[in-house]
Amino acid sequence: MAGFYIKRIIARSDLKEDAIVDFTSGLNIIQGRSDTGKSCVLKCMEFVFGGNYDKLKNPFKESSGYDSASVIIGTEQYGDVILSRKVGSGQVEVVADSEEIENGIYVIKKPGKNVKKPKPVLNLVMMKLLGIDGEPEVPGNMRFEKKRMTWENLLRLYYIKEERIDKPDPLFEPVATYEKTLFLSSLLFLLTGRDFSEHDAQTKKEIKKARKEAVHDYVNQKIREANQRQKELAVQIENLDDANIEEQLREMVESLQKTESSISAAIETSQKLLADIMEQEAKVTECEVLLSRYGHLRSQYKADIQRLTFIVDGEQNMSTAPKVSTCPFCDGKITPRAKKSYIEASRGELSRIVSQMDGLVASEKDVQVEKAAVEEKLRELKEQRADIEKLIQQELKPQASEIEKTIETYRGYIQLSNEVDLIVQYAKGWEQDLTRYDIAENEEEKAIEYHPKEYFDTEFQTTVSEDMDSILRECQYLNLTGARFNLSSFDIEVNGETKASHGKGYHSYLNTVVALAFRNYFHDHAKYNADFLIIDTPLHGFDENDTELPDSMKDGLFKYFVHHLTGQLIIVENTDHVPSNIDFEALGANVITFTKKLNEGRYGFLHDVY
Repeated sequence: MAGFYIKRIIARSDLKEDAIVDFTSGLNIIQGRSDTGKSCVLKCMEFVFGGNYDKLKNPFKESSGYDSASVIIGTEQYGDVILSRKVGSGQVEVVADSEEIENGIYVIKKPGKNVKKPKPVLNLVMMKLLGIDGEPEVPGNMRFEKKRMTWENLLRLYYIKEERIDKPDPLFEPVATYEKTLFLSSLLFLLTGRDFSEHDAQTKKEIKKARKEAVHDYVNQKIREANQRQKELAVQIENLDDANIEEQLREMVESLQKTESSISAAIETSQKLLADIMEQEAKVTECEVLLSRYGHLRSQYKADIQRLTFIVDGEQNMSTAPKVSTCPFCDGKITPRAKKSYIEASRGELSRIVSQMDGLVASEKDVQVEKAAVEEKLRELKEQRADIEKLIQQELKPQASEIEKTIETYRGYIQLSNEVDLIVQYAKGWEQDLTRYDIAENEEEKAIEYHPKEYFDTEFQTTVSEDMDSILRECQYLNLTGARFNLSSFDIEVNGETKASHGKGYHSYLNTVVALAFRNYFHDHAKYNADFLIIDTPLHGFDENDTELPDSMKDGLFKYFVHHLTGQLIIVENTDHVPSNIDFEALGANVITFTKKLNEGRYGFLHDVY
């Protein structure tokens, strides 16, 4: 079975020991504070894979002392495959368990035609790990001109970098226009195995012709429906007895505004009463705390009185006891010692405590009186607020609702009338457009443009849309009405809005959902798939601009990571964003923690780099 996962990432140095991170084929979480090397782990992988070749020349800081990296890939078909690359080199050494993959030196960039005895390209190895023989060529522009499909172009499907995760742009579709067609064609090849031959272009021409005819029939049908609707509307307007709809609508709007003002005023009063209620409840609590303290103090006073009484009684009883003048052992004479009396001191102390007790009783009565007054005021405030809430719910809101229904009825008549006029105007414009684009005699000789998004079938869009909606619901996304995958923008839409309507934190969250939905679709439907996914900081951006993520959404996302695992998933996140109430290790996850503490756990990825 094709596909692979990241088994180990190694940073190497001649000056210090290797820095190693091991992964499992399931869920892996790399957590830690900033600057502990979490992203460096992924940069090592990207560096070895040749991703971002023109920019990523060195995954390490020059002062780190590390100068090469290795990635061990686990596969079912070929065993382990080790890829190693040195800083400053455009070559990768490949060592594989299987003879089906040739060991040796591979270049990342395809050499020019003039190079004698060129080395093989790493892309051949990566394609083979995907289950693809050779280097497929797919359309790279609208003219069906073929370009080589590369692992560098596909890596964005499996590795969601930190600098991409919080962007409002589509997660997978490249920003650069010249890269989009090649990427989408490569994606289609992974899903279906199609390389789009010239026969596909001819088929596309026939489909285009049939589509135009279908649109023509559709527009004509809409014109007929608009005409019928116009007739029906004329009857409805006539039944109004020539009433002045515009004037009535204006009156209804004014009435609604007055009612809504009353509701707003009542709500404001309710809020003020609520503030007063909270203030009075706080006072009641203060009184109860004081009474509790007084009770404890009274108990202490009673205990002191009992202690003093015990001392006095003991001394009085001892005074009547016979005095021993002879030693019971030697019959010698014993001179009794004079004992100091504590009775007067105890009486003085007792008098002071009794005085304090009297003062305490008076204080308790004062507090009880104050508490009773506060509770009475609190009762009155609650009754007033209940009356206002009753007014809002039983009178003002129903009244506003009825007015709104009436307004909608009037607006409906106006909108229907305007709508029919617009439909007729648009229908005429459509008909003119269709006439201009009627198939000419030389249509067969015209070039057919290639647009890869037109080849993603309905099943793809429907399945991905349903999965995105399901993921968001399971993650308890707040105020979710619905989510879908917009094939045109190649991105998610939530509640009818794009990601751009949210902040950076929600960009990261929604992009993570997109990546998970694509992972699920690839696992279930793709012909070729690496079967691993790396997401760097899925909650990135929630620390900025005081943007907060509800705990339910954060917990829901990480629980989804645990319970819906297909293939390998590597999550890199800051420690304070990882839910502490989930025992990931007990659930089978591989958790790697960088503590940034010298004497506790693992400080960071690289040794002696602080």
